[in-house]
Parts: sequence; C-alpha cells; structure tokens
Amino acid sequence: MDESGFYRVELTGARVPVSFAAIHALRQDILLYFDDNLGEGINVLLPYEQLCQPYWQFLSIGFDQERAESAHYQKLVEEGCLALLNGLALDLLDQPPAPESPHWQSFDIELILRYIQQYQPASPRLATARQHLLRTYDFIRRFGPHDTNADGLLVGFDPAPAGAWFDREIVQAYFRWHTSSRGLNP
Repeated sequence: MDESGFYRVELTGARVPVSFAAIHALRQDILLYFDDNLGEGINVLLPYEQLCQPYWQFLSIGFDQERAESAHYQKLVEEGCLALLNGLALDLLDQPPAPESPHWQSFDIELILRYIQQYQPASPRLATARQHLLRTYDFIRRFGPHDTNADGLLVGFDPAPAGAWFDREIVQAYFRWHTSSRGLNP
C-alpha cells in the first residue's frame, strides 16, 4: 500500500492505494461542496472546473495503517463522496442533455451505479444514503422524454426528499460534528 495507508476497492475487488495527495484533493472538493451547499437540498452549486473527480471510486475508502487522522479522513471521504454523487445527480436532473454539458456528464452512469451497488455502508444512516443514490441513478440511467412534461420539468420522480436528506444527514451533520469535536457551540 501507499505510505498513506489508504486504499479504495475497485469493482474487481482489487485494492488500489490512495495517496495523501489524493485524499487532500478529495477533502478540498468535499469541503468546498459542503460549504457552498449548506442548507441547499435541491439547488446545489457545482463549480465544474473544480468538482471533477471520479467520486464513486472512493465510496469504498479504507485504511490499513491507523494514524491520528485516518478515521476522520475515511468518514469525510466516504460521506462527502456520497453527498457529491447526490449533488452531481441533482445537477444532471436539472439540465437537459446538451453537447456543451460539463465533462462529468459524459461519465458512464452504468459504471457509477455499479460502484454504488458494490458500496458496503458502515451504518444504517449510510445505507439510507446508498438507497437514495441507487434510486436516483437508476432513474437517470432510464431517463427519457417521457420523464419530463412540456415545460421540461420532471414527472414521476422527485429528487427533493433525497436532496433534503443529504443536506440534513451528511452536510449539516458534518458541520455539527466538526463544531462539537472542537468544543464549539453547534
């Protein structure tokens, strides 16, 4: 394994080392997303030029060598990648497919779904996150003209409950945990 001791699990089951640099790049993306979207259940802000990593590959983040920050970074990356995947899905559903779409829109939805399916949540709360993502990405995979009305609005699928859940249970929970772990009043 890499000196960091972190790894992610590929769809084949192979462990791939994750460097400290990669962990910090993910951390930067996650904290930017959390800060920009605190309190936003559905209308998320995604700076495309910054948020462009394959977040689905890091749902399975783990570590072999425990260091002071290992558990904190694992939790942040796992939960942050779940939230980012929800944000990406919300943004996809908010825009019609177009040639000028951001580069991440060309990612293989089937591949993302396979990573979400392979993901083994460590708690019932994260299992709920997984279920929300499975439902949303399955809808995106099957998305067609019959899924919007004449005004281009979604019919038969409401992403708002999942968006509100991710905001409350992942994004806001991070800030509550972060302030309480530092002895600040949440």
